[in-house]
Amino acid sequence: WTFDDVAELADWQDYHNLDPAVTITKVRDAKGVERNVLRIAATGDNPFIYPGGSVPSWEPFDGYEHDTIYIGVRVQETDIWQVDYVTSRDGDFSNKQSRKFKVEARPDFVDLEFKMQWENMIRGFRIHPGTTKNKITEIDYVSLRGPVVVTETPRRLATTWGRIKDLF
Repeated sequence: WTFDDVAELADWQDYHNLDPAVTITKVRDAKGVERNVLRIAATGDNPFIYPGGSVPSWEPFDGYEHDTIYIGVRVQETDIWQVDYVTSRDGDFSNKQSRKFKVEARPDFVDLEFKMQWENMIRGFRIHPGTTKNKITEIDYVSLRGPVVVTETPRRLATTWGRIKDLF
């Protein structure tokens, strides 16, 4: 999920202790590059959201082949994040099928890599973006294939030509 298309929000409607995820927000990173993000605000002390919904919109995947979740994120406060998952063998969320990670606050976006060590076919997962109430989290992407490279949007040819023309 890269949040470049508003249609992706349909997959992020199942959540707990979060404001509704209803818009994609355009923000700039420290280098001035524009990013489309899912901005979520915690309303309680146990927030979580299901990528793909509580009944996933995606096919189960091999936990051995895709053992890492990559998330591009900007957070205001250091917190403990958690990822819970269900497998083809065990369809219930439990402490046994959960991993915790410390996420440090930084003024800009960071690429997180959560080594999940999950097994079997993964049928669903949910992300807990910390435990701090009233915290804003900006998610740039969630990927199972690797970090998503963010590039600056190319300039329009007409704008570039107009600047060059002004030099003469």
